[in-house]
This record gives sequence, structure tokens and C-alpha cells, in this order.
Amino acid sequence: MTAAPYPQDIKPLTSLRFIAAFWVLLYHFKDHLGLDLGRFGLIADGYLGVDLFFTLSGFILAHVYLESLQTGRFGYGGFLKNRLARVYPMHLAALAAMIVLFVGATTLGAGVGSPDAFKLSDLAAHLLMIHAWGATAAVGWNFPSWSISAEWAAYLLFPLIAALVLKARRPALIAAGALALCLASFAALDNLHAVLPGVGRDFSQMTAQIGALRILPSFLLGVALYAFGRATPAPKRWAWPIALISAAWIVVVTSFDLWEGLAWFGLAGLLYGLAETSRYQIDAPMAQRSFVFLGAASYALYMLHLPVDIVWFHALERFGVTENSDLTLRIATLVGVFVACIAASIVAYLWIEEPARNWVRKLDWPKPIPAPRLSGVRSR
Repeated sequence: MTAAPYPQDIKPLTSLRFIAAFWVLLYHFKDHLGLDLGRFGLIADGYLGVDLFFTLSGFILAHVYLESLQTGRFGYGGFLKNRLARVYPMHLAALAAMIVLFVGATTLGAGVGSPDAFKLSDLAAHLLMIHAWGATAAVGWNFPSWSISAEWAAYLLFPLIAALVLKARRPALIAAGALALCLASFAALDNLHAVLPGVGRDFSQMTAQIGALRILPSFLLGVALYAFGRATPAPKRWAWPIALISAAWIVVVTSFDLWEGLAWFGLAGLLYGLAETSRYQIDAPMAQRSFVFLGAASYALYMLHLPVDIVWFHALERFGVTENSDLTLRIATLVGVFVACIAASIVAYLWIEEPARNWVRKLDWPKPIPAPRLSGVRSR
């Protein structure tokens, strides 16, 4: 019996976006209030949530656009318009929030960070979303937006990446190759400071400056995983075990201080396994409506957590909540910042992101020229 194709809306992967964003927030908030959350490996390696985002992005874009590329109906202009509608309004809103905070803090004589992080000369690169292409000397303004700049680079290259995957006769082989490339690129970037001292020694800091290089292997892996999953369904009884074992592998790698590059096996398996649960409609609880909604709002959560972080923890200092405060109070206030971030993301998603996205999509756009049908590629 032939397995059913993936449904149009792969809900578990939308929910997974919330988990990835929450993982990143844990990583960014780990040093607050002296709670020493960084001693937990899963939290200390939370920056890998960004790589999970990148892989998810490649998978979902392949799910939406791969067939149109095969049949020659893909329009590059329309694709970029939809991508801009998806990422640019919230990018602008978060950048505006940081500008307001910077101006307000400067006016009041309070600091919000290093002056090098708030250079007016860097704003043009942020507005063009090229600040993670080596265009700025340091990470600045809304720091997490480096990954959106990297995403923009991947969007521009998507037709070429998809063509590479489609031309491969063996989807399993290119998926394995993409996974190997992720491991190799992680090792190379982790040691790039030896060749290019200007990019810094810290992996996360360095790749934020040249994030366009960091995203490409992960994005390719996502596209390749989709092509593999489309051609190679897992047996129904294996779908959840694949997802759960992959999640457990990520916990083991991060908790036992193994080389973080090994986590890519878990990231890839988790994505593939959850997609398979959706194929067979056994995707509860990951398809639960509230969970999927949080996943839909996860982009706003990721983009707005820095301004919320700045306001929240500066306010705590004003109220005398410090590393020496009662442990229960410190834990409660840390939980509070997560609640505040999620609340802000829901408001921004409903009142800014979705209305702006719909408005951009309704704008007149030059009629795209269909891409030529890829020779040697058959529709499936």
C-alpha cells in the first residue's frame, strides 16, 4: 500500500518552531539573576535552536514550492514577495522597538549595551537584511535578527538549492551528504577564528556576523530531508519512535558534553519523524490547536525577546531584584520574562505580523516569469 503524501499543513512542524524558539530563549536568558542555568547542557547548547529553525525553513519551503519548481510553474518574483511578507514586517517592528529603547535609554542616561552594538552606520545593512553577510563589524541593534539576514540569503538561493536536490537521483544519498556537510561546516566555523581573527572566537557571536555561511548547510539539509521523506515514507509504527529517539539523542549529546555537531543527527531525525506523524495523522499532541498557534507566533517571539529582555531585567534592577534576592523570587521573575515574551509575541503576531503580511501580499507585483522546467527531473 502506497503511503499518503504529506498533508498541506504539517502541523507538528509548526509546533516545533515554538519549541525551537523557546530553546533559544532559554539559552539567551541563562545568565540572568545568578541562576546558573548554563550548567545544564541542553540549555547551554540552546543556540542549536537556530539551526533547527534553518532546517525547518528548508523543509517547509521545499514542501510548498518543490512541485512548482519541477513543473516549471515556480515564479521567483512571487516567491520573494511572499518571503518578504513573511519576515520583513516583524523585522522592522523589532528593529523599531530597539531604536526606541536605545533613544529612550540614551535620553535618560541609561545604557542598553555596548555603543558598538548601536551604530547608526549599521542601520542600512539591517534594513536591507544583509547584516549577517559580513557587512557589519559587530553584532548590533536587534541581535537575533542576524538569523533573518541569513534566512534572506537562503531565500535568494532557494531555486539553486532546490535544483541541486531535485537533480539528485537518490534522495537518501543527498540527504546523507547534506547531513555530513552540516557536521563539517560546524567544525569548520567553530575553528574559523584561527584563519579569520576578526570574526571572534565565540561560535554564536562569530556566526552572527557571517550567518549567511552558517545557514546554507542546514537549509540544504531541510530541503534534502523533504525530498527524502517524500520518496521514502517511514512505516506508520516507526513515526513516533523516530521522533522520540531523535529528541532523546539531542538531550544526550547536550547533557553529556559530547561534540555539539552530533546533535544534527537528532535535529534531522526529529524533523523527519514529526513530519511522518503528520503523514499518518497520528500527530497529537503536536497538532493541538494552541500548540500550533504558539508555533505560528514563534517568529514574533524570537524577534521580540531582546527588547522584552532589556525592559524586563532593567525594571527588576529598579525594583531591587538581583542575584542576591530570594531564590523563589528569582525563579518567579525568570518565569515571568518568558510569560511576557510569549504575551508580546501573541499581540505582535495578531496585530502586526499577520495584518502586515496580508497587506504586502495584496500589493501589485510585476508578474513573475516562470522558471524553466528542470531538465532530467520527473514529477513525482
